[in-house]
Amino acid sequence: MNTMFCLVSRQSMANVLPVFMFKPNNVVLFATPEEKRSADNLQKLFQSKSISVKRIDGLNAYDFINFKKIVSEELYNSIGETVLNITGGTKLMALAAYEAFAEKNKRIIYCDTEHQHIITLLPEYKIEVLIAEITIKDYLLSYGYQIKETKDVSIVSKFYPLFDFILRDKLMGEFISFFQKIRETHIEDYPKKNLDSFNKNFHISKNFDTYTFHFDPKNRKSFSLTSSQYKLGDWLEYYIYYTLKEKYKLNPLTGVKIVSAENVENEIDVLVLKDYKLYNYSCKSGKADNQYDLFQLETLRNITSGTFGKGIFITTKKGSKKFLERAKELNIKIINISNNQEQLL
Repeated sequence: MNTMFCLVSRQSMANVLPVFMFKPNNVVLFATPEEKRSADNLQKLFQSKSISVKRIDGLNAYDFINFKKIVSEELYNSIGETVLNITGGTKLMALAAYEAFAEKNKRIIYCDTEHQHIITLLPEYKIEVLIAEITIKDYLLSYGYQIKETKDVSIVSKFYPLFDFILRDKLMGEFISFFQKIRETHIEDYPKKNLDSFNKNFHISKNFDTYTFHFDPKNRKSFSLTSSQYKLGDWLEYYIYYTLKEKYKLNPLTGVKIVSAENVENEIDVLVLKDYKLYNYSCKSGKADNQYDLFQLETLRNITSGTFGKGIFITTKKGSKKFLERAKELNIKIINISNNQEQLL
């Protein structure tokens, strides 16, 4: 394929996925003034993949005649196979572009992200499976975000045998109570300290700058962290990463610091792509704090709305009625990990 015409809208995946699947040499972006920023984001992403981009900006989405004329002229001047993707834009833009291509019997496609299909409408109707290689970095860039930093996963891997043991013996409740005991004891304030869980399946020993976790007493397993690696609340973030990686066979990122085009920074505990959808996880392992938790919900909502992703709040405690109601209003899923049954996706 030589060229793909794309009608720009805020849902970038409508254009990114067809371009990534068919890999055209050239992309022509048709955008209204309201969608200029979306077009800017798409241009940066496509050019990073060595795809040539032409911009047709400042279009009136409701001027059917003029928009059809512009598309027809671009089609006339286009060299080689040219395909129209009508997934984005307004309905009127899509109709005008459809007519321009239909009159020349040129190929028109629609991207059905819900069922992961590419539907060819003309010249002959057919359905293909949507297959596009896209990374979290690509996804975020299409919405104007860049990854500034991610957490070192070599630390996360140290926790894997611990999580294996917790799941195997169904000990999440005991571990959460043990974690709370560590928090309340302020173990970091002591040069040396030892603590056990109530059934002694878990033990932590601090020896100056080294923290050693002991678990699975029958097999005497353990691992150590330095004081710089020891972040009390990070275990839940690591557990979500581990579950997505090992159970769901996905490629998540953890401790993701992102920056928007407006230079606004945010940190997301865990990010993962599944079926071309971005899942954003916020993890809260400490005691419930209604005001702070509500703030976390709002932050998560802002990020998910800016990326058309799905927001999921992971907690070890039961949220307040106000918190749960607000989460429902924001369409954010709440998962209490102590139940150990709910699906993460």
